Amino acid sequence: MLTETAVDLSTIVTADMLGGVLDQITGLLPVVLPVMIGFIALRKGISFVIGMLHSA
Repeated sequence: MLTETAVDLSTIVTADMLGGVLDQITGLLPVVLPVMIGFIALRKGISFVIGMLHSA
């Protein structure tokens, strides 16, 4: 059953489809990467402020 599914997928999915997916992912990177970095920085900043308040 697994090999039948793999054969079915190999006939449906083409290199052009995979190329389109890769293009969409690389197109989203300039938006997603700064958002992720900003979220991590915000989390660390809040953690730092809370730590300073606890120690005061």
